[in-house]
Amino acid sequence: MSLNKIRQVELKPVFDALEEAFNKLSIDFYLIGAIARDIWYARGNAVSTGTRDVDFAVFIANQEDYNLLKAYLVKQKDFVVSKTNAFVFISLEGLVVDILPFGEIEIDDSVHITVEGVTSIRVNGFKEVFESGTERLELETGHSFEVATLPSIVLLKLISYDDRPEQRLKDPGDIASIIQNYFDLQSDNIYENHTDLFDNADFTLQKAGARIIGREINTIIESNAVLKRRITDILKSHINQADESVFIRNMQTGDDFVLSIAVDWLNEILKGITE
Repeated sequence: MSLNKIRQVELKPVFDALEEAFNKLSIDFYLIGAIARDIWYARGNAVSTGTRDVDFAVFIANQEDYNLLKAYLVKQKDFVVSKTNAFVFISLEGLVVDILPFGEIEIDDSVHITVEGVTSIRVNGFKEVFESGTERLELETGHSFEVATLPSIVLLKLISYDDRPEQRLKDPGDIASIIQNYFDLQSDNIYENHTDLFDNADFTLQKAGARIIGREINTIIESNAVLKRRITDILKSHINQADESVFIRNMQTGDDFVLSIAVDWLNEILKGITE
Protein backbone atom coordinates (compact mmCIF):
# COMPACT_ATOMS: atom_id res chain seq x y z
CA MET A 1 0.00 0.00 0.00
CA SER A 2 1.37 3.43 -0.96
CA LEU A 3 1.92 6.22 1.54
CA ASN A 4 -0.84 8.22 -0.16
CA LYS A 5 -3.30 5.38 0.39
CA ILE A 6 -2.31 5.07 4.03
CA ARG A 7 -3.00 8.76 4.53
CA GLN A 8 -6.41 8.37 2.89
CA VAL A 9 -7.37 5.51 5.20
CA GLU A 10 -6.43 7.64 8.21
CA LEU A 11 -9.14 10.09 7.11
CA LYS A 12 -11.97 7.53 7.31
CA PRO A 13 -13.44 8.63 10.68
CA VAL A 14 -13.51 12.27 9.57
CA PHE A 15 -15.02 11.40 6.20
CA ASP A 16 -17.64 9.23 7.94
CA ALA A 17 -18.67 12.11 10.20
CA LEU A 18 -18.76 14.70 7.44
CA GLU A 19 -20.64 12.47 5.00
CA GLU A 20 -23.26 11.76 7.65
CA ALA A 21 -23.68 15.47 8.39
CA PHE A 22 -23.88 16.49 4.71
CA ASN A 23 -26.41 13.75 3.93
CA LYS A 24 -28.48 14.48 7.04
CA LEU A 25 -28.80 18.13 6.01
CA SER A 26 -29.06 17.45 2.24
CA ILE A 27 -25.91 19.44 1.45
CA ASP A 28 -24.07 18.94 -1.85
CA PHE A 29 -20.29 19.01 -1.50
CA TYR A 30 -16.99 18.24 -3.15
CA LEU A 31 -13.38 17.82 -2.07
CA ILE A 32 -10.88 20.53 -2.94
CA GLY A 33 -7.34 21.56 -2.00
CA ALA A 34 -4.37 19.39 -1.14
CA ILE A 35 -6.41 16.34 -0.20
CA ALA A 36 -8.13 16.38 -3.61
CA ARG A 37 -4.74 16.64 -5.31
CA ASP A 38 -3.39 13.75 -3.22
CA ILE A 39 -6.36 11.57 -4.16
CA TRP A 40 -5.57 12.10 -7.83
CA TYR A 41 -1.86 11.51 -7.20
CA ALA A 42 -2.67 8.26 -5.40
CA ARG A 43 -4.25 6.96 -8.61
CA GLY A 44 -0.85 7.13 -10.33
CA ASN A 45 2.79 7.21 -9.38
CA ALA A 46 2.99 10.89 -8.50
CA VAL A 47 4.69 11.71 -5.21
CA SER A 48 2.87 13.98 -2.80
CA THR A 49 4.16 15.73 0.28
CA GLY A 50 0.93 14.72 2.00
CA THR A 51 -1.39 16.78 4.14
CA ARG A 52 -3.45 16.42 7.28
CA ASP A 53 -5.75 19.27 6.25
CA VAL A 54 -9.11 18.47 4.67
CA ASP A 55 -10.98 20.97 2.50
CA PHE A 56 -14.62 20.66 1.43
CA ALA A 57 -16.66 23.09 -0.65
CA VAL A 58 -20.34 22.94 0.35
CA PHE A 59 -23.32 24.27 -1.59
CA ILE A 60 -25.26 26.36 0.94
CA ALA A 61 -28.30 28.63 0.62
CA ASN A 62 -27.75 30.93 3.61
CA GLN A 63 -25.94 31.40 6.91
CA GLU A 64 -28.73 29.65 8.82
CA ASP A 65 -28.08 26.44 6.88
CA TYR A 66 -24.34 26.78 7.50
CA ASN A 67 -25.02 27.26 11.21
CA LEU A 68 -27.11 24.07 11.22
CA LEU A 69 -24.19 22.17 9.72
CA LYS A 70 -21.82 23.67 12.26
CA ALA A 71 -24.14 22.77 15.15
CA TYR A 72 -24.53 19.20 13.89
CA LEU A 73 -20.77 18.67 13.68
CA VAL A 74 -20.20 20.16 17.12
CA LYS A 75 -23.04 18.44 18.97
CA GLN A 76 -23.21 15.12 17.17
CA LYS A 77 -19.62 14.55 16.03
CA ASP A 78 -17.55 16.39 18.65
CA PHE A 79 -15.96 18.81 16.20
CA VAL A 80 -14.54 22.04 17.61
CA VAL A 81 -14.97 25.34 15.78
CA SER A 82 -11.81 27.39 15.38
CA LYS A 83 -11.77 30.54 17.50
CA THR A 84 -9.98 32.50 14.79
CA ASN A 85 -11.62 31.30 11.56
CA ALA A 86 -15.35 30.80 11.08
CA PHE A 87 -14.79 28.21 8.35
CA VAL A 88 -12.30 25.95 10.14
CA PHE A 89 -13.18 22.95 12.32
CA ILE A 90 -11.04 20.55 14.33
CA SER A 91 -12.14 16.92 14.31
CA LEU A 92 -12.05 14.60 17.31
CA GLU A 93 -8.89 13.10 15.81
CA GLY A 94 -7.23 16.52 15.65
CA LEU A 95 -7.52 17.01 11.89
CA VAL A 96 -8.06 20.52 10.52
CA VAL A 97 -11.16 20.65 8.30
CA ASP A 98 -12.02 23.69 6.17
CA ILE A 99 -15.69 23.75 5.19
CA LEU A 100 -16.09 26.50 2.60
CA PRO A 101 -19.65 27.52 1.67
CA PHE A 102 -20.66 28.76 -1.78
CA GLY A 103 -23.88 29.13 -3.76
CA GLU A 104 -26.84 31.30 -2.82
CA ILE A 105 -25.02 32.34 0.35
CA GLU A 106 -22.54 34.31 -1.79
CA ILE A 107 -22.56 38.09 -2.17
CA ASP A 108 -20.29 39.35 -4.99
CA ASP A 109 -18.31 36.08 -5.06
CA SER A 110 -17.72 36.27 -1.30
CA VAL A 111 -19.23 34.64 1.78
CA HIS A 112 -19.61 36.60 5.02
CA ILE A 113 -20.36 34.89 8.35
CA THR A 114 -21.43 36.95 11.36
CA VAL A 115 -19.13 35.65 14.12
CA GLU A 116 -15.80 36.53 15.69
CA GLY A 117 -12.52 35.78 13.91
CA VAL A 118 -12.05 35.35 10.15
CA THR A 119 -15.56 35.86 8.82
CA SER A 120 -15.18 36.41 5.08
CA ILE A 121 -13.81 34.29 2.24
CA ARG A 122 -13.65 34.64 -1.53
CA VAL A 123 -15.22 31.74 -3.40
CA ASN A 124 -14.76 32.89 -6.99
CA GLY A 125 -14.82 29.78 -9.21
CA PHE A 126 -16.36 27.39 -6.67
CA LYS A 127 -19.74 27.27 -8.43
CA GLU A 128 -18.18 26.69 -11.85
CA VAL A 129 -16.07 23.83 -10.49
CA PHE A 130 -19.17 22.38 -8.81
CA GLU A 131 -21.06 22.42 -12.11
CA SER A 132 -18.32 21.29 -14.52
CA GLY A 133 -15.06 20.51 -12.73
CA THR A 134 -15.48 17.51 -10.45
CA GLU A 135 -15.42 13.76 -10.87
CA ARG A 136 -16.87 11.10 -8.58
CA LEU A 137 -14.07 8.89 -7.31
CA GLU A 138 -13.94 5.79 -5.15
CA LEU A 139 -11.59 6.51 -2.26
CA GLU A 140 -9.40 4.15 -0.27
CA THR A 141 -11.58 4.98 2.74
CA GLY A 142 -14.57 3.29 1.07
CA HIS A 143 -16.29 6.59 0.31
CA SER A 144 -17.47 7.80 -3.08
CA PHE A 145 -17.04 11.60 -3.26
CA GLU A 146 -17.08 14.28 -5.89
CA VAL A 147 -13.48 15.48 -6.15
CA ALA A 148 -12.20 18.61 -7.89
CA THR A 149 -10.23 17.62 -10.99
CA LEU A 150 -6.58 18.61 -11.27
CA PRO A 151 -7.40 21.45 -13.73
CA SER A 152 -10.04 22.66 -11.26
CA ILE A 153 -7.44 22.66 -8.51
CA VAL A 154 -5.11 24.74 -10.71
CA LEU A 155 -7.98 27.14 -11.43
CA LEU A 156 -8.84 27.61 -7.75
CA LYS A 157 -5.18 28.00 -6.79
CA LEU A 158 -4.67 30.72 -9.41
CA ILE A 159 -7.62 32.60 -7.92
CA SER A 160 -6.62 32.00 -4.29
CA TYR A 161 -3.09 33.23 -4.90
CA ASP A 162 -4.40 36.31 -6.70
CA ASP A 163 -6.73 37.06 -3.77
CA ARG A 164 -4.16 36.53 -1.00
CA PRO A 165 -0.61 36.20 -2.36
CA GLU A 166 0.96 36.80 1.04
CA GLN A 167 -0.91 33.79 2.49
CA ARG A 168 -0.78 31.43 -0.48
CA LEU A 169 2.93 31.04 -1.16
CA LYS A 170 2.66 27.26 -1.70
CA ASP A 171 0.10 27.52 -4.51
CA PRO A 172 2.61 28.21 -7.33
CA GLY A 173 4.68 25.15 -6.37
CA ASP A 174 1.54 23.02 -6.18
CA ILE A 175 0.54 24.16 -9.68
CA ALA A 176 4.03 23.35 -10.98
CA SER A 177 3.78 19.88 -9.45
CA ILE A 178 0.42 19.25 -11.10
CA ILE A 179 1.81 20.32 -14.48
CA GLN A 180 4.83 18.05 -14.06
CA ASN A 181 2.64 15.03 -13.26
CA TYR A 182 -0.46 15.72 -15.35
CA PHE A 183 0.54 13.85 -18.52
CA ASP A 184 1.29 10.62 -16.65
CA LEU A 185 -1.84 10.87 -14.51
CA GLN A 186 -4.17 11.59 -17.47
CA SER A 187 -2.42 9.76 -20.30
CA ASP A 188 -5.52 7.82 -21.41
CA ASN A 189 -7.53 11.01 -21.84
CA ILE A 190 -4.62 12.74 -23.59
CA TYR A 191 -4.02 9.96 -26.13
CA GLU A 192 -7.74 9.82 -26.84
CA ASN A 193 -8.60 13.52 -27.07
CA HIS A 194 -5.47 15.65 -27.46
CA THR A 195 -3.23 13.96 -30.03
CA ASP A 196 -2.98 17.24 -31.98
CA LEU A 197 -0.39 18.40 -29.44
CA PHE A 198 2.02 15.64 -30.41
CA ASP A 199 2.73 17.42 -33.73
CA ASN A 200 4.16 20.53 -32.05
CA ALA A 201 7.85 21.00 -32.78
CA ASP A 202 8.56 22.04 -29.18
CA PHE A 203 6.47 19.23 -27.66
CA THR A 204 7.29 18.15 -24.11
CA LEU A 205 5.13 16.16 -21.72
CA GLN A 206 4.91 19.13 -19.36
CA LYS A 207 3.96 21.64 -22.07
CA ALA A 208 1.31 19.27 -23.38
CA GLY A 209 -0.01 18.78 -19.85
CA ALA A 210 -0.15 22.53 -19.27
CA ARG A 211 -2.02 23.12 -22.56
CA ILE A 212 -4.58 20.46 -21.70
CA ILE A 213 -5.02 21.89 -18.21
CA GLY A 214 -5.82 25.18 -19.92
CA ARG A 215 -8.34 23.49 -22.21
CA GLU A 216 -10.02 21.82 -19.26
CA ILE A 217 -10.11 25.11 -17.32
CA ASN A 218 -11.77 26.75 -20.31
CA THR A 219 -14.48 24.08 -20.29
CA ILE A 220 -15.15 24.90 -16.64
CA ILE A 221 -15.26 28.69 -16.94
CA GLU A 222 -16.41 29.33 -20.52
CA SER A 223 -19.95 30.25 -19.42
CA ASN A 224 -18.63 32.99 -17.11
CA ALA A 225 -17.01 35.72 -19.20
CA VAL A 226 -15.99 37.76 -16.16
CA LEU A 227 -14.21 34.82 -14.53
CA LYS A 228 -12.53 33.85 -17.81
CA ARG A 229 -11.21 37.38 -18.23
CA ARG A 230 -9.92 37.34 -14.67
CA ILE A 231 -8.02 34.08 -15.17
CA THR A 232 -6.49 35.20 -18.46
CA ASP A 233 -5.47 38.52 -16.87
CA ILE A 234 -3.83 36.67 -13.96
CA LEU A 235 -1.84 34.48 -16.34
CA LYS A 236 -0.84 37.38 -18.62
CA SER A 237 0.36 39.40 -15.64
CA HIS A 238 2.71 36.65 -14.43
CA ILE A 239 3.89 35.85 -17.95
CA ASN A 240 4.68 39.51 -18.66
CA GLN A 241 6.59 39.85 -15.38
CA ALA A 242 8.53 36.66 -16.16
CA ASP A 243 11.20 36.02 -13.52
CA GLU A 244 10.21 39.24 -11.74
CA SER A 245 6.95 37.55 -10.78
CA VAL A 246 6.97 36.17 -7.24
CA PHE A 247 4.43 33.59 -8.41
CA ILE A 248 6.77 32.29 -11.11
CA ARG A 249 9.76 32.27 -8.76
CA ASN A 250 7.70 30.21 -6.30
CA MET A 251 6.95 27.66 -9.02
CA GLN A 252 10.56 26.50 -8.69
CA THR A 253 10.52 22.85 -7.63
CA GLY A 254 14.26 22.20 -7.47
CA ASP A 255 17.71 23.75 -7.75
CA ASP A 256 17.92 22.90 -11.46
CA PHE A 257 14.50 24.42 -12.25
CA VAL A 258 14.76 27.14 -14.93
CA LEU A 259 12.25 29.95 -14.42
CA SER A 260 11.72 30.35 -18.16
CA ILE A 261 10.17 26.88 -18.11
CA ALA A 262 7.53 28.11 -15.68
CA VAL A 263 6.78 31.01 -18.02
CA ASP A 264 6.37 28.52 -20.89
CA TRP A 265 3.98 26.43 -18.81
CA LEU A 266 1.79 29.42 -17.94
CA ASN A 267 1.80 30.39 -21.62
CA GLU A 268 0.54 26.92 -22.50
CA ILE A 269 -2.26 27.15 -19.93
CA LEU A 270 -3.23 30.53 -21.40
CA LYS A 271 -3.21 29.12 -24.93
CA GLY A 272 -5.38 26.24 -23.80
CA ILE A 273 -7.93 28.65 -22.35
CA THR A 274 -8.01 31.02 -25.32
CA GLU A 275 -7.40 28.83 -28.39
